[in-house]
Amino acid sequence: MKKILFFALIAFIFTSCFSSQPKFELEVNIRNNASLINKKFVVVQKIDGKVVYTDTTKIKNEQFTLEIPYMGPALMDVAIQYSNVDGVMLASEKGKIRLDIDGVKANFGGTPLNDRLQAYHNETDSVNLLFKQLEDEYKVKTLTPEVIKEFSSKRNQLIIENTDRIVAFIKENVNNQIGEHYFMIHYVTFSVDRKIELNGFATERLKKEFGIR
Repeated sequence: MKKILFFALIAFIFTSCFSSQPKFELEVNIRNNASLINKKFVVVQKIDGKVVYTDTTKIKNEQFTLEIPYMGPALMDVAIQYSNVDGVMLASEKGKIRLDIDGVKANFGGTPLNDRLQAYHNETDSVNLLFKQLEDEYKVKTLTPEVIKEFSSKRNQLIIENTDRIVAFIKENVNNQIGEHYFMIHYVTFSVDRKIELNGFATERLKKEFGIR
């Protein structure tokens, strides 16, 4: 009997501590995709690459709201198992985060960091469209040395402008989990000149991670 009471007390203390944690809301709105009903909606929060929270919810309605413990500045991966919707990375942030799924396309926002991240994704989509339009334009041309040189020049200019955009986004957000994430992704892929540029505003944690002096 004493053991039962002891474990019941431990469970109560654990539950009380968990319920007293600050929380934020994730509002999910689904449109034009009835196939998602009854599938599993998975949330995973990570800090420094380590999972600190995970939850799985069965989708019963096209609109639902989850209360998620705020574990600190974390990245949050959300996905719908066995669906045609790609997983999405969000910033765990106090307030209400909105995730809108229209067909197979997901958009999000509602908090400052997530609004900023969605704007960055929108810009990325626009840049990808420019690359595609450029390739389509030159597909129908006879590839003389002059045409190839012209195509390469235009493509290189797009690459420079896109890299400028990425670096600016990282610099603006380097002190939060989103900027840190993109710093780590892009640092190893950039040229020496761009790495030196990133070195100039890297945080102490990032300097230690990449051996920057």
